[in-house]
Amino acid sequence: MIGLILVSHSEKITDGIKDLVVEMTKDAVPIASCGGTADGRLGTSADKIVDAIHELSGCNSILIFTDIGSSIMSSEIALDLVDEDLKAKCILVDAPMVEGAFVAGVQSMVSDDVEAVLEEVKLTKQSKF
Repeated sequence: MIGLILVSHSEKITDGIKDLVVEMTKDAVPIASCGGTADGRLGTSADKIVDAIHELSGCNSILIFTDIGSSIMSSEIALDLVDEDLKAKCILVDAPMVEGAFVAGVQSMVSDDVEAVLEEVKLTKQSKF
């Protein structure tokens, strides 16, 4: 099973993307929304991401989608804070957040092959959705 973590400066953004993917996947794909700070402000939180990684630890692979700047840095910090076995399951994905997470969610229903899913996600960088 492939899990998704959504990291943004805004909780509304990650919650909205999660709602979109859940609408298409009917909860078949585990998704963690990690938008904003722990106290609800705009920003990012490595601790929230670490918690999400642990929450999805039962997945074979965990794809982390970010928006800009510190969401990437916070994700990298979070990966440094988890044990090596768990870190090995995580992939920080370079793709448009909305389109990439959507495609990953839908493709994860079709295949557990993370490389095949990532190939489809890669196409979102070239597409004009």
